[in-house]
Amino acid sequence: PGVTLLHRASVAERDAARTFLIGELAALGITAEKWDYTSGTRSGANVIATLPGSDPGPAILVGAHFDSVPAGPGAADNATGTALVLATARHLKDVPDRKHTVIFAFFDQEELGLVGSKAYAQSLDAAGTQLRAAHIFDMLSWDSDHDRAVELWSPSPAIEALYRAHGATLSMPIQPVTFASSDHQAFLDAGFAAVGVGEEFVANDHTPHYHKASDTVANVQFDYLEGVTRLAFAVIEADVTAP
Repeated sequence: PGVTLLHRASVAERDAARTFLIGELAALGITAEKWDYTSGTRSGANVIATLPGSDPGPAILVGAHFDSVPAGPGAADNATGTALVLATARHLKDVPDRKHTVIFAFFDQEELGLVGSKAYAQSLDAAGTQLRAAHIFDMLSWDSDHDRAVELWSPSPAIEALYRAHGATLSMPIQPVTFASSDHQAFLDAGFAAVGVGEEFVANDHTPHYHKASDTVANVQFDYLEGVTRLAFAVIEADVTAP
């Protein structure tokens, strides 16, 4: 039977989501752990999993937040990003020539101020861990003008070039913008190369159901989500197998 997780705002709801994510990764043969943190007055837990590559050097992080606001079930924000990261894990585990290790990260309490991602990014920085890049996916549900455009939030030139190359192949225009209100910003602030990937939030072609009770699966445009997922597969596989 399927698992239905609607709101992911309360402690119990977020704990159920973590259990689900760990189970889904385990079914892929990828061990995941609950990564507890305390930041100021807030406590929570991310879900972190690692898919090893042949090179012991810097890893690639692929992440999304799994929490939602109390007002909305959070299908667009951010079950879409969470599903994309799980799909990327399923895709990459079967890539035979993985050179670079991939960290799959599912962040808690993004809606409360990027709390989980800040805690994790700061811990990596404190440990001296290096990343090739952090790719963060958030809100991939809406394309009302059908231009297939994808926003890149605050990308480095090298990351932007990679997305542009694969976006051109897939007929998905890439729109780099400055935007700080998602988990990529936690990694930028900690000194890592990072990018947020989402629907056209800054350009105002984003879901009208944002943070509302109507943010349900019925209001997700799955053809757009599929397109962004294919883009993510292409970009991240290219990076994972790069010299």
